Amino acid sequence: MFKKIIIISSLFLCISNLAYAKNKQVTAYYFHGNIRCVTCNKIEQYTKEALDENFKYDKNISFKSVNTDEFANQHFLTDYELYTKSLVLVDETGEWKNLDKIWILSGNEYELKNYIVNEVNKFSGV
Repeated sequence: MFKKIIIISSLFLCISNLAYAKNKQVTAYYFHGNIRCVTCNKIEQYTKEALDENFKYDKNISFKSVNTDEFANQHFLTDYELYTKSLVLVDETGEWKNLDKIWILSGNEYELKNYIVNEVNKFSGV
């Protein structure tokens, strides 16, 4: 009987952890300044498209474009240790991940979009 209780408790814990991971709120922030090059705009465009194509009906995944040259947004530079235009995933607990390969992959739309989708899936626990 005790073994059954342990097994059932373990299963319940696993199921609740999966439910939490699936319901994890993730925001993809694209940080940029006032001056934007063609590549900067392309990264933002591909990010929006990748999220829309793959997470359109997932209300837990959202996108925000943030201008860090605006005074109210300058804290993000230190919050996320930014030194250039960046794509950062942030969850509701404050955990974050800078997708540091966006510049390397920016010349290949397919690879960049796949990178973004894979990182969002990993970060959100899917």
